[in-house]
Amino acid sequence: MDKEKIIHLAKLAKIELTNEEIEKMQNEFKSILWFIDKLQSISTDGVEMMYTPVLNLNLDYKKKSNTKVSSDDLLANSSNKIENNMIVIKSSTVEH
Repeated sequence: MDKEKIIHLAKLAKIELTNEEIEKMQNEFKSILWFIDKLQSISTDGVEMMYTPVLNLNLDYKKKSNTKVSSDDLLANSSNKIENNMIVIKSSTVEH
């Protein structure tokens, strides 16, 4: 992928890239496209199509667990806590 296309994608994504970042993105895209090319060269003749990699889905969403977990047990598994409270870190942010 050439420099102009990466700059165009960055503008669409509303991000600014330095020249070093653009070069890094070029190399990353090159690696991704090389990998896709390798995947496309694999013959899948005779391979049955799968809709999910999990063959046996026995999910019963109506079933509810009656397992009770104490707050002490929950806190024991938390690496981030203040007194008797877990600290939950937001995994992503959405800007409006």
